[in-house]
Amino acid sequence: MNGFLLSFCEDKVLRGTYKFIDPAASRGVTLQRLKVHFIIDGYNVINSSDMFSASTLEGRRNKLIEFISRRRPHGSLRNSVTVVFDCKSKNPYESDGYNKSHIGSIEIIFSDGVVLADDIIAELVDNAKNPYEITVVTNDKGIRRRTAPAGAKHESVESFLSKGFKQKNAAAAQEAASGGAETEINEEFEKLWLKKHS
Repeated sequence: MNGFLLSFCEDKVLRGTYKFIDPAASRGVTLQRLKVHFIIDGYNVINSSDMFSASTLEGRRNKLIEFISRRRPHGSLRNSVTVVFDCKSKNPYESDGYNKSHIGSIEIIFSDGVVLADDIIAELVDNAKNPYEITVVTNDKGIRRRTAPAGAKHESVESFLSKGFKQKNAAAAQEAASGGAETEINEEFEKLWLKKHS
């Protein structure tokens, strides 16, 4: 690599990639695209925008999950998403202070009423194998302070939501949803048919 530098790109087009840079030519070759794990402070996001207004809290949460699923503000299909919400009551069936579930490829975590969502987000970052691959989406300065020392990046709620309105992300979400949802529905119908006819 004589005369070349390895650098991490933060620009909008090549964000999250490493590239070799020839300082004299000022051009680079992309080596590897990192996957990013977005950890979203759920209530901080839905309380920051009127687009998640609904008559119930469950409705507001569902609007956020639907937005993430359909609009893909997290970008690439390689990127993963975890949304963390506080829960006011302790569920006796939960373990480790929280309850995990999935809707499609989105992981959803509810705290147990004793452990806060902030604590779960900090724990996820602290226990991550590669915390530099994590982006925490929140406007909460306390969470940012708690997760920055481990190496996590941070993104404001407004920035994250605005990426969901870019045409490229919406098109990728539609393509992923059209193929994946159809397969998932067909598999579910097949299970029901086999169960009924067995």
